[in-house]
Amino acid sequence: MEQNFKIYIYPDGDPNTFYQTPRKLTGKYASEGFFFQNIRESRFRTLDPDQAHLFFIPISCHKMRGKGTSYENMTVIVKNYVESLIAKYPYWNRTLGADHFFVTCHDVGVRATEGVPFLIKNAIRVVCSPSYDVGFIPHKDVALPQVLQPFALPAGGNDVENR
Repeated sequence: MEQNFKIYIYPDGDPNTFYQTPRKLTGKYASEGFFFQNIRESRFRTLDPDQAHLFFIPISCHKMRGKGTSYENMTVIVKNYVESLIAKYPYWNRTLGADHFFVTCHDVGVRATEGVPFLIKNAIRVVCSPSYDVGFIPHKDVALPQVLQPFALPAGGNDVENR
């Protein structure tokens, strides 16, 4: 399976605004940035959707929020984007999105996608959040550990007793 496993990344969307790898790979959204970067460079990526086992929907709610987009507008953007993928490609309709996944980090991603119930219900959500009580569905969603870069020493240094 490891030799044949393939992931297709939808190429659509505006690469200059919402759907590209975030440039900033530091801070509390670093997990999202590293995920986007690594999946695009992965040996599992295929450019042929007919070979894919999973489909990645490259939405970056953090990037949208960084541009000052309101939560309500983010929901509309995400919904319109996913609906455009459904209309343009046949892959969502084969499984109603069960073989699709996307990343949501912190409350920004949760709030931007919660208004798109068919996305939350069917697709796999890769969640990087300090709290998983926000609609996390254990039988299908996946936890992505949070990464803060650069790695700094905790207050008190390496001396555990003085922290």
